[in-house]
Amino acid sequence: MPGYANWKVLYKEEFFQLLQEGYQIEDALRPDTHTGEQLPIPDGNICISDGTEEEYWKEAYEKLWNLRQKGLRAGYAYQEPETFDEIQKNFSAIPHWEALSPEEYSERISGAVHGRFAGVVLGKPLEIGWNRCQVREYLESVGQYPLDDYVEGYSRKLNLHLREDCIPSTRGHIHYVQPDDDVHYTILALLLAEKYGYQFTSDQIGQIWTENIPYRWFWCSSRQAYYNYINLEEGQEREQHLQEIPTKWNPWRECLDGQIRTDLWGYLNPGNPVGAAKLAYRDCSFSLTKNGIYAGMFIAGCISAALTKQPGIDQILDSGLAVIPPKSRAAEAVHNVRLWYQECRDWIPVCDKIYQQYAELPFAAAINNLAIVVLALLHGALDYEKTITTAVMCGLDTDCNAGTAGSIVGAAIGIQNIEDKWTKPLQNTVKTTVASFGEGSISEIAVRIQEVFKKNCLKEQKTTA
Repeated sequence: MPGYANWKVLYKEEFFQLLQEGYQIEDALRPDTHTGEQLPIPDGNICISDGTEEEYWKEAYEKLWNLRQKGLRAGYAYQEPETFDEIQKNFSAIPHWEALSPEEYSERISGAVHGRFAGVVLGKPLEIGWNRCQVREYLESVGQYPLDDYVEGYSRKLNLHLREDCIPSTRGHIHYVQPDDDVHYTILALLLAEKYGYQFTSDQIGQIWTENIPYRWFWCSSRQAYYNYINLEEGQEREQHLQEIPTKWNPWRECLDGQIRTDLWGYLNPGNPVGAAKLAYRDCSFSLTKNGIYAGMFIAGCISAALTKQPGIDQILDSGLAVIPPKSRAAEAVHNVRLWYQECRDWIPVCDKIYQQYAELPFAAAINNLAIVVLALLHGALDYEKTITTAVMCGLDTDCNAGTAGSIVGAAIGIQNIEDKWTKPLQNTVKTTVASFGEGSISEIAVRIQEVFKKNCLKEQKTTA
């Protein structure tokens, strides 16, 4: 059992996750009914005879997990396939777009990477679990509401510091992109593509991760997948082990990790959302399932569509939807936000509806944060500043959402259409804890992405010749 959670916490979060996925767990112990030392457990009772509550919750977890075998409850409204072949059967038709020239592609990739990293830096100090109202209160206290620049790190009025580990990402202190998991994911994916091309495997994902990033620099499902990957049980077949990684002791398997790490697959598939989604699926399925994967596929599809001639927001969102299951919770969230925004054209009431509709979801879940990314894109309408600031003012996982939205818009408009005030403070410098990268330049990353694209395009041309 990893140290990421004790058995009681694991039980509580798994119970909630199985409910979200629609499993029949009505007979299971509800975590909020724990009032004494003896509790009802499916298939019998357990008494803590030795005073070790962890053993009690461990057995409870195992019985809860086995209830998945009963299947989904009657009337569950969603259809959420898990294999790529099953998902692909539901893909919508995607129109053919005019391809970018090499010069345009270069300019757009530069915009995408700079747009992603600037969005991450903007949101990083406010990644503290605040909702829209709390973010607004802070920004008003420092005279920055509505937000139009990097965030002040201290409010005299509230006598409140934002995250002190994020001072290098606050206004007046920004000289580079700080180490951050959102940044690391992009670089790890680049390393993966450079070493293995488009045919990488789950095992190779694990190798790239464990060779380059310390365990505690990952969170949620990624941290658990890392732990599972390096802990092959004695006598277990490796292929079986790899298949269990996304689900074993992992109730965070539908978190937002997927949508913050699939940008590269969109970058490498301009105008090809299906190709982007296929690579995103393979990447995400290392540590995620269902809507955790769909969110990553959606973002990769959006970026792919953004890397075409004269993309529009509807075209971008339609392309993301085209490559995920139409009757999934993720697709429903995208449709909800588009409908709500169409009705009022105001981001604030739509943001409040997102909080209301998805109130039960945790801070780092995929669906609620994906909804905020979609809202930021709709309200921003391909205005870079308006998009990333809206993403941050909505609250929740501010650096992830601003980075993702900024990546999509940057890909659509290119570096020339992003104001210098967002890129100049970064001084073209990114610092990471990625062993094979360390510190480098943002422009270097953009060039390396283009080189991978060219290399694999040539491979595909030779294969089809």
